[in-house]
Amino acid sequence: MRQIGGRWFHHNLTGLEAEKLLSLKGVSGSFLARPSHSTPGSFTLSVRRGDEVTHIRIQNTEEFLDLYGGEKFATLSELVTYYMENEGQLREKNGDLIELKYPLISEDPTTERWFHGKITGKEAEKML
Repeated sequence: MRQIGGRWFHHNLTGLEAEKLLSLKGVSGSFLARPSHSTPGSFTLSVRRGDEVTHIRIQNTEEFLDLYGGEKFATLSELVTYYMENEGQLREKNGDLIELKYPLISEDPTTERWFHGKITGKEAEKML
């Protein structure tokens, strides 16, 4: 089974840095998640596809996360897990397939106390 967990979240990475990292250390299908710098409070999936890197904005409505208005998720971890396990569900707007196969692990796990990447929405509610 593929590694699934929050270590694919890179909390201090820009889009250009994500491209460099995926180009140097990744292969086609490698991905990472990071905060969106253009939309504070939202996230971005950066995915290597062949020799290119695609950035996918994850919309954060404060109630749920989604991509392009599709499936809705309570946590970033749930979203990533879903698209890793359901190949063929994640596509570019033009229909090209995007595969999340190999998480690019952060060498510096997040120290943000608010980030709990491995819990469900119900578990988060209990913590509040």
